Amino acid sequence: MTKALKFSGTVLLMLLSCFSFLKAQTGKPSSGKEDVVLMLNGEEKHGRITEMQTNTIKFIHTGETLVYDLKKADISKITFASGRVEVVSAPAGNAVKEPVETGRPIEAGLVAILPFKYIAVNEPLQQVNEKGEKLQNDTYVYLSKRNGQYKFQDPNTTNALLYKKGIDGNTIKGYTYDELCKILGAEFVLQGTLSRSVKESVNSSSSSTTKHEDGKRQQDNSANTTVENQYENEVTLGIFNKQNEKIFANRRTAFLNNEGSYHDALFYMLKRSPVYNK
Repeated sequence: MTKALKFSGTVLLMLLSCFSFLKAQTGKPSSGKEDVVLMLNGEEKHGRITEMQTNTIKFIHTGETLVYDLKKADISKITFASGRVEVVSAPAGNAVKEPVETGRPIEAGLVAILPFKYIAVNEPLQQVNEKGEKLQNDTYVYLSKRNGQYKFQDPNTTNALLYKKGIDGNTIKGYTYDELCKILGAEFVLQGTLSRSVKESVNSSSSSTTKHEDGKRQQDNSANTTVENQYENEVTLGIFNKQNEKIFANRRTAFLNNEGSYHDALFYMLKRSPVYNK
């Protein structure tokens, strides 16, 4: 009986020693009973999550008692001890790209006329913008008079589509002509510029009149000075297709020196352009 008790005690001591040794060696519970935090840099953190906050989580490493704050912005995903997986932040390389907008369907034979660029000295911005849209409209009216292979987009439609994209006289420089064709749904884009300089012409004249009154002769002399503006109007035209290719380019200075003489130069070139309906 005594020997049996001694043997049982010895076995119990050996089992306790083995248990203590195994506990010291492992130092942490099995992986199935711990939370695993995968960081965006690829590092894995094993331990226990004690609290989830808006921008951070409270985390204790396995075998430790100190509580750490981990930023959610640095965490890729969390695998909880229960087996549930929660994605916190997707890696930058896996970010979904926004689809490239294709714009309106391109209509064959459609020509979109952009507001003209108007270059003049000492004219207010509003007048410059109005002049550019007037040239745009003049071009549309002239080309639309004849029916044929080519059709022309109403300037109101063109300007509305440009406005929706935030495209104006400055930002349009950041777009290629094939991109503008997609935005406007046109096969061709027509762009023009009017450069104007004004010179003053001073004309002086004098006259003399003689009057006879009560037998006396009276002479009156008068001088007149008139100032007339002389305009030098130079018009530039360019037409581009949906492949971003320039299919027409020309420049012409108006022959006459009056304010509206640019029409002659503009219509002369339009009539010889490839989009003019013969």
